[in-house]
Amino acid sequence: MVKHSLRKDMLAKRDSISGEDRQTASRKIMQELFSSPKFQEAKVIGFYLAKGSEVDTSEMIKETLKMGKEVAVPVTNHMIEFCRFTSFDDLAKGKFGILEPKHRTPATPDLIIVPGVVFGRCMHRIGYGKGYYDSHLAGSSAYRIGICYDFQVMEELPKHEKDIPMDEILTEKRIIR
Repeated sequence: MVKHSLRKDMLAKRDSISGEDRQTASRKIMQELFSSPKFQEAKVIGFYLAKGSEVDTSEMIKETLKMGKEVAVPVTNHMIEFCRFTSFDDLAKGKFGILEPKHRTPATPDLIIVPGVVFGRCMHRIGYGKGYYDSHLAGSSAYRIGICYDFQVMEELPKHEKDIPMDEILTEKRIIR
């Protein structure tokens, strides 16, 4: 019940920020991400495709491709599978209304950019409650970076045994390791 209440409150707060503030924060997060040694070393980056008021990843994806790195995005069926991203024109709405590649070539990211509703300084996160990312991350050796707006970070979060911690959390104001 605690996770449900935190999720509901944080989504309402996140949905209330202006589009301009979202874009400003997303650009700052992108700058921090691109200066990260883990990002610079990675050859295949797993990005989520933002929905609603999430930190926007579209510019991050475009710039990453310009750098010559491979981009992978999740396809959600009964689990998440990362597939090669080729173009924003090759996307269609999938499960939960999230954009996914129409043409699917599996890819294995070295680094995964993880969305979340609430993150904790304890390095855990609360997502949308379905467990897709935690299930995928449990079987992945990829470096995990959670990105969010700074107000989405709390000191501690309730944890479940299947929750997978982040390696880093990036906001527009700080890096948490």
